[in-house]
Amino acid sequence: MISDFRFQKLLETRNLKHLYPKRIEHVTELEQYLKYKAVLFDFDGVIADTMKYHVKAWQQAFAEFNIKIIPEDIYLQEGQRADLIAHHLVREKELSLTDQEIDQLKINKRAIYQNITKARVYSGTKKIIKQLKKMSIKFGIVTGSIYPNIKIVTGDNFLENFGCIVTGDSVINNKPYPDPYLTGAIKLEVKPENCVVVENAPLGIKAAKAAGMYCIAVKTTIQDEQYLKGADLIVENMSKIPVEDIFL
Repeated sequence: MISDFRFQKLLETRNLKHLYPKRIEHVTELEQYLKYKAVLFDFDGVIADTMKYHVKAWQQAFAEFNIKIIPEDIYLQEGQRADLIAHHLVREKELSLTDQEIDQLKINKRAIYQNITKARVYSGTKKIIKQLKKMSIKFGIVTGSIYPNIKIVTGDNFLENFGCIVTGDSVINNKPYPDPYLTGAIKLEVKPENCVVVENAPLGIKAAKAAGMYCIAVKTTIQDEQYLKGADLIVENMSKIPVEDIFL
């Protein structure tokens, strides 16, 4: 259902007031003008300023093996489950570890993150959520993280705003496969082509586009736009997302 605010703004923006003088009679007819009906947010580096703590946690976990981890090692793999990132890093750094040792590495990393994180939700995120709620736009979270890593940053009350939360351990194929975002669309009961994705990582952008969704990239972690060029729109941060331009 279109909110009263969105209904009036839509009439003004599209110069339709003379055609639709009464709201109730024409809500269904006005749906044709609304291409985008939902937003799916990545979590780490999009909703909250978590990435620097994930980097520190990976660095501390790998320090046991005298391996140096730089931020780009993590940023370019973001969006996958921690076990997949761990396996990738072990191969890239040419470490000889068993699957059991890699699993323990992942467990150690998660424990370190939950112990050191002081991440907070971006102020721009809170502003966008207020705008979306005012416009009755559905929105959810699609992340490679596990739920405890989200909850420790936001608390339960904040997460109640979201129509769905798709975590990395709730789908078989993680980003860059489209499965996580397609799952989010199903949960929100919106067609993929009617969804907008907000991402900050190359794998997430690939996943969004593979799902047939419009993708906005925020430069909150990666500043070099060559890594974000698969997105339909690139902005500096959450506060720069033109919500009304997209949804009206």
